[in-house]
Amino acid sequence: MKKGKVLVVLLLVMALVFTAMSAFAAGGKEAGSAPAGKKTIVLLMLGMESPYWPPYVANVQKIVEAAGMNYFMFNAKFDAQLQSTQMDDAIAMRPALITVFPADSKGIAPSIKKAYDAGIPVFVCNNPPAKESEAYSIAYAGPDIYKEGVAAAEMMNDAMKGKGKVVMIEGLAGQEAQIQRANGFIDRLKELGSKIEIIARQPADWRKDKAVTVMQDFITRFGKDIEGVYGQDDTLTIGAAIALQEAGIDPKSMVLQGIGGSKEGLKAVQDGVIYGTVMQSPIVETNLVAPMAVEMVKKGMKPGDHWNPYYNYMDLPKVTAANVAQYLPGDW
Repeated sequence: MKKGKVLVVLLLVMALVFTAMSAFAAGGKEAGSAPAGKKTIVLLMLGMESPYWPPYVANVQKIVEAAGMNYFMFNAKFDAQLQSTQMDDAIAMRPALITVFPADSKGIAPSIKKAYDAGIPVFVCNNPPAKESEAYSIAYAGPDIYKEGVAAAEMMNDAMKGKGKVVMIEGLAGQEAQIQRANGFIDRLKELGSKIEIIARQPADWRKDKAVTVMQDFITRFGKDIEGVYGQDDTLTIGAAIALQEAGIDPKSMVLQGIGGSKEGLKAVQDGVIYGTVMQSPIVETNLVAPMAVEMVKKGMKPGDHWNPYYNYMDLPKVTAANVAQYLPGDW
């Protein structure tokens, strides 16, 4: 074969490889396909942008592969529509189990039903399923996100002695965690007869930079009227603290409350910048989720089967300066 033809063939091969790699990346896939003879557990992730998620995914992979099973992960990148498409791809793989971390519990419900109809069991984790998905999935495991809001309300009510004006910085609008962490907080304050008033609330998409911007707006609008900040995630609460410091306001002059128990959040509790957080460890969570997934596959659980109990919750300790030392440095 002449050198020119060899070069053309090589270029064509390289182009095909590049195209395949590009398609792989565009689909948000993070792990390879299953070796022959191995059972596969597919994980549909909400995203990988939060520091909570890399250790979450790594621990799931470690536990699944240690059990002699193959692991495959899709990254939805906060896109509910993309996650629905990825569910179609996962169904086409015919895995032993699909574990889904919903970007939108209601949005993914038709896809969970589609997997059920295709004869593939689905296990929901971290973000609870929509009510209609319970019949079409085996179980839920992860945090009780409503109770996280309840715990945050109890902590703020204690710290503020049952009165004061607070702002709420929320996660991704419409996501179950954003909704239930707000509902739990508001409902519990009412139950306590608290005089704490929520004077403003706004989503920041679980992002620190957006939380800084949201808090800057709150400071402009309400100034010294703000006596407390409830961030639905430590990342958001840290963002609020940054905005306060930039405005020349000492975060320690008010009550800042978070959820998550991140390394940054726990350090801020230790330093007195944040009053408290509700501990949610990705390692504790996946030490619950991943062994359950493995056991479901080993038992040969099928669509229509249900784990008993259906809802399986992780421990969510309250953390303040009084007990933060036992949780430092944190898992994420």
